[in-house]
Amino acid sequence: MPYVLAPSIDEKNEGFWAEGSPYSKDSVYSIEEEGLPPVNYDTHHIKSHSITHAEAPKHTQLDGKCIESFFKGPKFFYGNASVVRLKGNNYKLIDKKNGIYHWEVKLEELKEHLFNAPQKLLLTTDEYPIKPNCKYHDPNFVLTLSQEAADWLVSHEDFNLYGTSWKSSDFKPGSMERPIHNTLFSRAMILECLDLRDVPAGEYFYSGAPIPLIGASESPICPMLFTNEELQSYS
Repeated sequence: MPYVLAPSIDEKNEGFWAEGSPYSKDSVYSIEEEGLPPVNYDTHHIKSHSITHAEAPKHTQLDGKCIESFFKGPKFFYGNASVVRLKGNNYKLIDKKNGIYHWEVKLEELKEHLFNAPQKLLLTTDEYPIKPNCKYHDPNFVLTLSQEAADWLVSHEDFNLYGTSWKSSDFKPGSMERPIHNTLFSRAMILECLDLRDVPAGEYFYSGAPIPLIGASESPICPMLFTNEELQSYS
């Protein structure tokens, strides 16, 4: 079975950004009401940043390109992907009062896990705490790339996707700057809130496209990873 990288979404889930539940729905038609048409049909309300989502440059740039820009070329939506699971525990306590830890991934750490620069990189740590009442990486355990690591990724022409199990790609509280996002956006689509808990480190075939929302800075996505053996069994 392929690995599905988006946890199921429940109305009981808690959001990350003090926004309440990231999902709710309203009934438009209901079979139980015995009216026409005889269907169940709901309106769905989704706050993308508290679920697995893709981001476009518009997220951090005033005049940045929107989600639909990725659909001009399909390279973002499929291809070889490297899953890196950083070993050990390099989460450093940086805010004792609020219990916040930060692991800033250095270039040398990244290269320890990669044979070559990846086309697509999905990054997590060997173990990470789960946020209560959902299935996502605990936001208090921050995981971001160093500037040097981000620069190295975008220096390779084939690189086009970065994904993380954490809720964001920058950690700059109180700052208007989002340098890692903007560096990555120079070549890549960004995925955040990936469910990588049970995915072994290694090489996979990636498949996944966001909902093509015109003018959006982000969009829900349900990415999947296939092993080489699985791909061969389908051929």
